[in-house]
Amino acid sequence: MRRLHPDSPPVARLTEIPADILDTVTWSERKADLYAVDQYLREAVWSFGDIVEQMLGIAVCMLKPEATTGRRLRPALRILREAGFHPVDAVRFRHDRLTIREVWRYQFNIASRHRIEAMDVILPSTETVALVLRDEHWRPGAVPAAVRLNSLKGPADPSLRKPEHLRHQLGVVNGLFNFTHISDEPADVLRELAVVCDEPRRALIRRRVLESHDARPDALDIFQELELRHPEHDFDLEASWSRLAAAPGPLGEAGRRRPGLEEMLHLTRRTPLDSDHRWDLLTVVTHLLTEISIDGVTPCVPNVTEAWAPGRLDGVTS
Repeated sequence: MRRLHPDSPPVARLTEIPADILDTVTWSERKADLYAVDQYLREAVWSFGDIVEQMLGIAVCMLKPEATTGRRLRPALRILREAGFHPVDAVRFRHDRLTIREVWRYQFNIASRHRIEAMDVILPSTETVALVLRDEHWRPGAVPAAVRLNSLKGPADPSLRKPEHLRHQLGVVNGLFNFTHISDEPADVLRELAVVCDEPRRALIRRRVLESHDARPDALDIFQELELRHPEHDFDLEASWSRLAAAPGPLGEAGRRRPGLEEMLHLTRRTPLDSDHRWDLLTVVTHLLTEISIDGVTPCVPNVTEAWAPGRLDGVTS
């Protein structure tokens, strides 16, 4: 029996989530102990607990707001389909302060203050599209779909990326304009679906997973609507400064003076979401942000792509 702490009662006394489900959806005992008492995973088990085996063949890729303005929505879907990931559902939602902290709950302990503040102004800028993906390559006993997709995402370090990596093909701009968030492993797929979806929406996802619904037309309709509402942006730092400098009022004054990160974050928070210069501000903020993580601090949960069930990642690009 796993224990949260040498002096703690057994996990089975703290949660209704069966131990065999925890063992199935994560390789990490540390994560199993944390997620055993996580309310979002608990609700996900209410929705998907009896089809956990099928959910091992499901991955989630969230296309973030910059994927809309950077026109990476359709390329991302194409790349995913070429890799064998086909959408069975497309969930659109807008991040707020709470969902940001809940999706990244177990990673934010290493995030710098300015990274969190930057995410708070970027992610609510427009809707995120969560693609629920069926892995055509998955078979019972194989590496879970979420782990395979994470291995195809590619390293955060640009020098280590290969042409087949999703980050390379999408042309990641910087540490925050990276266009996608991918759930690490099955436990995260389940948990994050519960963060962004209520019970009726999870029930629809469940039906579509079981029916192998073709959500490509749904996704393309969402993409078209988002792109009609949000003009394309180049994410070019100098061009963004120049456009800000030509703007009236405080934006123009800041663009001509080019202040530091703190002041630009403050200005961005005060600027309406529908401002013509919203993405100029966000581009400047992401380029000014130099400290992404806190040195010497490790995340609450380990990196699954590097260490998932040793020996079971054979044949998966990492």
